[in-house]
Amino acid sequence: MYSIASILRTILQDYLLSSTAEPISDKEQLLSEKPPQFSRDSSEGLLHPFEDLSPAYDSSTWWLDGHFPAHPHLCDDERVRSHIEAIKCALFQYTLEGCKFLVERADNNLLLSSFSDHELLWKAAISVQKYGVIFMAARSECRKKFLPTVQSDLHLFAEIDVFLSDNNNAIRAINYGVHRLVKSSTFTVDYQTRLIPPNAISAIGVSHIAVRAKDFEKESILMLENASPLWDLHDFAHLSAASVAPNLYGSKYFPHLVKLPSKLTALIRSPKMKTADPEPRFSDGVVFSELLTPLFTSEIEAVQRGEKVHTYMSLTNTLAEYIADYLMGRRELQHLTTGKMLGVKHPIRPVELATLAQNKNYELVASEIEQRVFTRGGPAGDAKDDLDKLSAFERIKFIAGCRRWLYFEMRNTIKHRAHKLAYQKVAENMLASDNEASITASDSVLLTKTLQNINYRGWENDQVVNLWQIVSDL
Repeated sequence: MYSIASILRTILQDYLLSSTAEPISDKEQLLSEKPPQFSRDSSEGLLHPFEDLSPAYDSSTWWLDGHFPAHPHLCDDERVRSHIEAIKCALFQYTLEGCKFLVERADNNLLLSSFSDHELLWKAAISVQKYGVIFMAARSECRKKFLPTVQSDLHLFAEIDVFLSDNNNAIRAINYGVHRLVKSSTFTVDYQTRLIPPNAISAIGVSHIAVRAKDFEKESILMLENASPLWDLHDFAHLSAASVAPNLYGSKYFPHLVKLPSKLTALIRSPKMKTADPEPRFSDGVVFSELLTPLFTSEIEAVQRGEKVHTYMSLTNTLAEYIADYLMGRRELQHLTTGKMLGVKHPIRPVELATLAQNKNYELVASEIEQRVFTRGGPAGDAKDDLDKLSAFERIKFIAGCRRWLYFEMRNTIKHRAHKLAYQKVAENMLASDNEASITASDSVLLTKTLQNINYRGWENDQVVNLWQIVSDL
């Protein structure tokens, strides 16, 4: 059953978003149309980086910037929660199976007997082991389940933690768990040969994924031999988002992106993005990883030195302005890997912008929802990761009480928001009256459709335009 508060929030969102379903009467109306923003109160609508939410913060229903996300259905707390719980339940099931195999190999009868009566304790211990840059623990789990359970049996928790930390056993178990989950009958699995990177999981919809067949040819038990992370757990944030609204947030690689010419799919594949001459220079990877990262770092360091003041909104807008200018050929930006200044060879074209904007819907919403699924950390040893040097129990306490975006959580989501906002700014600039003579009628139509997609126009009736389909029909 939905709570009254959840129903009221959903009604409010439906009402505020419903205006985007009306036909466009003129260009001015389109250009003034913005994705809705929601805040719980005026003060939390102006949160600054590293600022805590109020003590009333509820990690199962609040969002860490004080706003409801401007994305349809994410305000539906019960819908979001139920899909995330189902996904994590399946992931834990097979990860625990991997743990049992490892305990049996170690001939540890004490720990082996603990699985039946202390499963939640095992889940808690697994959840605060770092896997890549992700901790499987989410704030709500730590506050409501893990912390009380661990406090009731600190000794056994410590024993489990020692075992999981030894020989990277937690990583081995998660490697097994993901592989076993994909090979089980839990999900509908499409096997594809194009556009999916090695060991990646593409999220299509509810219990529906796509993977490369070659990544799952071996027996799952062999994954226990790998002491380094094989998978990106962020893919399960993608699956959570895709489950909440498949038509909006599910992968459209198949059959839509795959139909586009290679010069357009390269915008998503991002080949050579770490080189001194990446091509294409508009690619998602170049802009998100190589350009937005140093921009974000520069702005945040200026905030930390007291030279600038930012809210989450102003930070997003500042980064978006830089990227929009770059895409339009008005400025160069620093390339992270090489340290050199990089500029585009020509301003971005409407067809390139549309191709990229469609992909950003998939990427951004997964980043938004991730805070309900996992906790993002940073590379091992990075001082900006608050969790890195803490013990397992300290991590659970920290996550349970955390009322702010951590550095790497904030960086990932703000970069995605700025990236999408930059696309909106570029489309609006191209459609502005003083630029009318420089674009064709067909480009104007495509740019209009791009803004409709960015603003989720028609989402209530599952009528949000698929830009890859439109581009493939050109």
